[in-house]
Amino acid sequence: MRSRFCSSRLSSFVGSDNCRSLRLRSLPVCLSGFLGIVLSVVSVAFFAPPLWAELGSVVIDHGARDPAISPDGTRIAVSVLGRICLLPAAGGTGQLISSGIGWDRFPAWSPDGAFLAFSHEVNYHSYLVVYDIPVGTWAVVYETDGVIGQIAYDPAGGDIFFTVRYGQSDAHIWKIPTSGGAPEEITETRGWHEWSFAPSPSGKRLLLTSGLYGGANLYMMDVEKRRAVRLTNTPFDDTSVAWSRDGVRVAYVETGNGADEIRVDQAEGGGKPQVVFRSAYQDEQITFGPDANTLIVCAARKLYRLDISSGALAPIPFHVAFQVPPQWPSDLLVIHAHLIDGTGRPPIADASVLIRGGRIVKIQRGAFRPGDIAGVPVFDAQGDSVLPGLMDNHYHFWDAFDGSRLLSRGITSIRDPGADLADSLNFKEAIAVGLEPGPDIYTAGPLIDGFGTYHPMVAVQINQAEQAKPLVDSLKAQGVDLLKVYFLLKPEVLRAVIEAAHRDHLRVTGHIGVRTSWTEAIGAGIDGLNHIRIWPEFLPASAQPQGADRTLDAAWHLVARMQADWRNIDPNGARAQELIASMLRAKIGFDPTLSIQSPAPSLRKQLSLEEVATWEQSYGRMSQFVHNAVAAGVPLLAGTDDGSLFDELEAYEQAGIPREQIIRAATGSGASWLGRGDDFGTIQVGRRADIIVVHGDPLASIKNLRNIVVVVKNGRLVFHK
Repeated sequence: MRSRFCSSRLSSFVGSDNCRSLRLRSLPVCLSGFLGIVLSVVSVAFFAPPLWAELGSVVIDHGARDPAISPDGTRIAVSVLGRICLLPAAGGTGQLISSGIGWDRFPAWSPDGAFLAFSHEVNYHSYLVVYDIPVGTWAVVYETDGVIGQIAYDPAGGDIFFTVRYGQSDAHIWKIPTSGGAPEEITETRGWHEWSFAPSPSGKRLLLTSGLYGGANLYMMDVEKRRAVRLTNTPFDDTSVAWSRDGVRVAYVETGNGADEIRVDQAEGGGKPQVVFRSAYQDEQITFGPDANTLIVCAARKLYRLDISSGALAPIPFHVAFQVPPQWPSDLLVIHAHLIDGTGRPPIADASVLIRGGRIVKIQRGAFRPGDIAGVPVFDAQGDSVLPGLMDNHYHFWDAFDGSRLLSRGITSIRDPGADLADSLNFKEAIAVGLEPGPDIYTAGPLIDGFGTYHPMVAVQINQAEQAKPLVDSLKAQGVDLLKVYFLLKPEVLRAVIEAAHRDHLRVTGHIGVRTSWTEAIGAGIDGLNHIRIWPEFLPASAQPQGADRTLDAAWHLVARMQADWRNIDPNGARAQELIASMLRAKIGFDPTLSIQSPAPSLRKQLSLEEVATWEQSYGRMSQFVHNAVAAGVPLLAGTDDGSLFDELEAYEQAGIPREQIIRAATGSGASWLGRGDDFGTIQVGRRADIIVVHGDPLASIKNLRNIVVVVKNGRLVFHK
């Protein structure tokens, strides 16, 4: 395959067919952040050295997760932006012990301090790794296609305890001999999650958290007998737990009503837990220091030392220097393009787009003068379509290795409407500084939900309106870009969250329609709506799922939770038109995730004929509602919930939505909703240079968007097929 890349300094005439090309392998490769490391396929790409930026470094003083103090109390092992590092216990310069491809978390010290176990995640597999600190070598003890979470050595020696998560709620505790061998599952009930635990000094008992939906409670388990005794009974979420080395005290974080409380109790019980620290939600984690009077706290991705007696919290400042892999330069000239700029204007044939410093600086029909583009790498589109980079407005970025896959699909930006707060901010930052490949992330942080949430892994629960402001203020201070409200929020709490968000200049989108209707949410000032759950507007209360059991959980009911009752809703009726009119007046950003509602062929063998007919009828009515809303002028935001953006856009086309509006929904509409329309989302002078090149014309068929040839993000080549 002849490369379309060339360097303008090698050509006396830009756009000439005789332009000398740099040699590229023809296999598809993802390039962002990694010289010669392929992220989408196992291959290697070779580029002429002049086209690579210099290797750089970045110094980070936050991004901490999972602190673990050494047995002698002199060092803290911690994950920072997905890399394990060692810090002096008092703070200071961190020493990286993991680097390169992978996302590393949950360090745990061996009892003698000579080894450090941690979770190494790469390419949708997790590895339990043991690092020999004095020697500097490591070995894999266990591999799984689940996600390895918290790790702890048995203080008595011989075993390593760890959690493995499958899906959103199944997470259980295992143990494995330190010498390797077969792992043994300790907890195993389907649908329950044990995300945090702490072994007793003898290793014979585990203090652990366990829950189904909503809150998780504390349990004490006899490891040998597999018998657990419940210690707390709360609607809140008992999360991070710790056990002091002398065996006297236990501690845990209880999160509820938008706040974190650190509680300390005697290990043998008999008293009331003491609240030693309280704050608005900061996704806190704890571990005991070398004695039972000190806790090391990770809060808002920074480290602190908490004196249990006084409640005084002192920062542990640190900084870690990361080497940033070389990247393609942020200057580029695209020539011979069929330009669809995302503004709705007619395409420009034979267009040239000049990018410098990651920004679009000039657009014109035909070639530039040689003096305008000296030294700029050139890509010849050869008549292919050039569009703004795509944006998935509903993608939960829960895995670091989603990034390269999304880039290969032309997705250069996402709106993440619900993720673990600290993880989401760390993924966002790792991509932004060049440590990981991926789209720019605009995150909502955790789902804000009422008690009994279906998604405890990524939700914070709130049931009182007066707690909304401190929660929202804390989320804003930690760096979220928007907020996401969920379907178990009460109407008065939803209104308080929206009001607090708007004071903080945050927009709010919502997956609601159970305890609060769309009409109530629009009246409260919500800015966006997700999915198509409009039961309260059309159905009697007796016919509406209330979320009190698994009727809203698609993992337990094959007819997915958002379809079944649409057979009783008329999308062309007066009530539907009234709802659409109110959406238009409020300028609601509508993210319907239509394609995931479609009748999946893979499930037909598991459904009755009646269920299939119901599903098909419901999907047709949902499609018509989406069409009617867009035809009325409601802003459409293309979002998927699963990354299948091409399927989503093709579902819009099948629903009769004009292709120009579909392209806008997948590019500039999301940027405009975020208030960032002047920054990205269209190909205009001054905008961020996120562009895709596709073979064929998407204005003739949206399916042509699948023919991705090149993806450019921030002016840098990140994917070439």
